This record gives sequence, C-alpha cells and structure tokens, in this order.
Amino acid sequence: MSNNMHPSAKVYDKCSIVDSSLAANVIVGDYSQVVRSRLCEGVRLQRFQTLFDVSMGKHSYTGRFFTAWDCSIGSFCSISWSVSIGGANHDYERLTTHAMLYNSDFGFLGDREPLYDRFGSQCVIGNDVWIGCGSIINRGVVVGDGAVIGAGSVVTKDVEPYSIVAGSPARKIRMRFSDEVVSRLLVSNWWELPDSIIKENLWLFGGTPGDDALDQLERICNLREDAYDPL
Repeated sequence: MSNNMHPSAKVYDKCSIVDSSLAANVIVGDYSQVVRSRLCEGVRLQRFQTLFDVSMGKHSYTGRFFTAWDCSIGSFCSISWSVSIGGANHDYERLTTHAMLYNSDFGFLGDREPLYDRFGSQCVIGNDVWIGCGSIINRGVVVGDGAVIGAGSVVTKDVEPYSIVAGSPARKIRMRFSDEVVSRLLVSNWWELPDSIIKENLWLFGGTPGDDALDQLERICNLREDAYDPL
C-alpha cells in the first residue's frame, strides 16, 4: 500500500507518512508520524503527532504532542495538546505485564505470534467533541457526539452524547443542553452538511440552540417540510 495524498495536503518537515490517505487541505505539522491512517478534508495536525491506524473526520484538529492508536475520530472535533487516545493495554492478570509478550523487539517472542492483542477493542470518538489538554481516553471507550472532556481527565468509561465529564477517573459533571435539545441535535447530524451550507449559516452555529435556531438547523438538514431559506 502507498500513500494517497491530495495535491493541496501540506506535510511539514521531518514527518513520516506511511500507507495513509490525506484528503484536501489536510495539514500535518513538523516531526509527526502518520501510519495506516485516513485524514479527511481539512484535518489539521499540530507538531509532534503520532497516529497509528486512525481515521479522522473532516475539519477535526489537534494540538501538539497528540497520540492515537487504532481509533475512529469524527468530524469537527477539537482536540487539545498532549491528548492520548487508545493507548495499548497491558494484561495485568498475566504473570508479567512486560511488552516481551507481544513485541518481538525484546528477543523473547521470536517467530511466535503475540500472546495477546493489546489493541483488542477500538476507541470511538464522535463528532463535534472537545477534548481538553492532557486528557487520556482508554482503549474501548466510546465518546458520544457533542461531548466535552475536561482538561487532565482520564476517561475509562463511555461518555454519553453532549455530556461534560472531568476528573480521574472522569465523571459526569452535567449535560450541555436539555434532553430535547440534545435529541434534536443528534438527529440533525449537522456535521455531515456540505461546507458551503455551514458557511452560509455560520451565525447559526455561533449562537445558542434555541427553538428558532433548531428549526433553522432542521430546515438546512432537510428534516422539516418548510423550505430552506438561508439568512
């Protein structure tokens, strides 16, 4: 397999891009490693990134020193610096937790298959998720659309859509919006809209999700019978 890079994608100095797909207007900062990954349109990676087997939806971006392994990240996600998603597990129920059980570099495994799969369950990060600096998302965790992860959190359990969690281990602080608003936002799937429609209605996304704003959102997402009329 070889790289598939759009002509407008920009890769800065000292980067390693291996068997990966970079769509239009993707930016990869200095000293980054991207392996077997798919970066959709407008993804922006700061410096010192490490991505293995990662898919990232359009217009998501990361801060410096971001690391991710075997995970799916949605569109329009805001990921701060020093965030780690999906780090490998060590099986503490075995006699030893040492990497010699799965990594042949130490010389013990030889030609044998790894004794267990350290990436046994995938991490899934939804759309429009904000992850604060220094947070760690454990393997197998699902973070719902619209969720907020407070800085320095260690997320060990699934996070429901549009909730705010924080702490170590992370606990739910509150919901961002009422149940009705959350339901309407989730049904809208607004992150799938064409960029041109979002641009025409940017005022809508910069305001609070009151009834009028949600009505208009449903119009542009073709969830209402009344015609879409951009303002």
